[in-house]
Amino acid sequence: MNHPTHDPVAYFNALNDEQAAVDDALAAIRAEQAEGRLTAAQAAAERAQLLEQHLERLRQLRAEHLGES
Repeated sequence: MNHPTHDPVAYFNALNDEQAAVDDALAAIRAEQAEGRLTAAQAAAERAQLLEQHLERLRQLRAEHLGES
């Protein structure tokens, strides 16, 4: 049974937007590390935090667009 907000097209569009944002953020972290403003450990910690936030955002999008938790 579909949830009232079931909108797979909007969901996939939101996923694409979210992926682009994560890709940009990861590139920024790599650049910061390459320029010596972040150590390898700091960059790893930032990537881990970013990916945790990304996973939470994916859960939110799934709930919002597909009614799944």
